[in-house]
Amino acid sequence: MSERLYDVILYGASGFVGKQTVQYFVNHASGGEVRWAIAGRNRQKLEAVRAEVGAPVDVLVADSQDEAAIADMVAQTRVLLSTAGPFARYGNALVDACVRFRTHYVDITGETPWVRTLIDRYQAQAAADGTRIIPCCGFDSVPSDLGTYLVVRHLQRELGVPCQQVHAYFQAYGGLNGGTLASAFHLYDSAGAAQMNEPFLLNPLNPSSPPPAQAERHRDPQTPSFAADLNTWVAPFVMGPVNTRIVRRSAALYEEWQDPYGPDFTYQEYLKFDEPLSWLKATSVTAGLLYLQAFCNNLRCDRCCNRSCRNQVMDRLSKR
Repeated sequence: MSERLYDVILYGASGFVGKQTVQYFVNHASGGEVRWAIAGRNRQKLEAVRAEVGAPVDVLVADSQDEAAIADMVAQTRVLLSTAGPFARYGNALVDACVRFRTHYVDITGETPWVRTLIDRYQAQAAADGTRIIPCCGFDSVPSDLGTYLVVRHLQRELGVPCQQVHAYFQAYGGLNGGTLASAFHLYDSAGAAQMNEPFLLNPLNPSSPPPAQAERHRDPQTPSFAADLNTWVAPFVMGPVNTRIVRRSAALYEEWQDPYGPDFTYQEYLKFDEPLSWLKATSVTAGLLYLQAFCNNLRCDRCCNRSCRNQVMDRLSKR
C-alpha cells in the first residue's frame, strides 16, 4: 500500500458509537503516532464532535451516496473504520471503494445478510490484493468470536483435548441506541430478513461446509430453559443470531486451514438471569423477543406504511 495521508479515518463519527470511538482515539492515539481524521455526512455535526473532544483532528465530509466523495476519502487512508449504520444502506459504497483502493475496512455491523453479500462480492478480490475487510467488530461479535477461539485453543494446548461445544452466557444492562434500532428495522424490512434463520449463513460455500442434516443442532434457541451448569434459567439472546454465525464461520475457516476447533463443534448463546425468579425473567424476555419479532414482521407486511416513511424513521434513528 502506497503512503497515505491518514492511518485511520473514522466514518460516522457524529453518531452514538462514533462519538465514543472518537473519544477513545483522543485518549489513546493523540501522541502523533497515529494519523487519523473523522468523517461523515454532516460537517456541522462533525465539527461539533471535534470541539467537544478538543482534538485538532481533520474533518472530512463524504455522503455515502456520493461515490466521488467516498472514493476521494478512502484513497487518503490505510484503514477506514465505519460506525455508520444501517450498513446495508450506507456501507456498500464504502466497502466497494475500499476494495478498489486496497484500503482496509472495519465496521461494527450486525447485519449478517449484508455481510454475506460482502463475502460473495469481494472475498476473492480482497484476498488476492491483501485487503482486509472485517465487519462485525463491535460487541457483535468480538467477545463471542475471540472468546470462543481462546477457550478452544486453551483446551487444545493446555489440556490436550479438542473442543466439541461452547455455550456463551450474557447478562444485559441498559438499552439500545438509535443506530442499532435503525439497523434492526432496516434488516427486518429487507429481503435478507429470512436469511437470519440460516445457522450457516456466513460459512464458506464449499463441500466441507456442514450438511443440512446438522442444522438442527445449530438452530437458535426459541424457548427459556434451565441451565444446570449455572443452576439458573436462561433465555434466547437477542444477538445470538448474529454472533453464532460469526463464530461458525471462524470454526469453518479454521477447519479449512487444517486447524479445527473439534469434531462436530457447536456454539450457542443465551441470556442469563440471576435469582430470585430467574424462570419468570427468562420467560418474560423470551415472550418480549417473540413479540418484537412479530412486530418487525408486521412492519414488513404493513402496506399502509410506505417505504419512504420507514426510511425517514430509520434516518432519524440512525442520527441519534
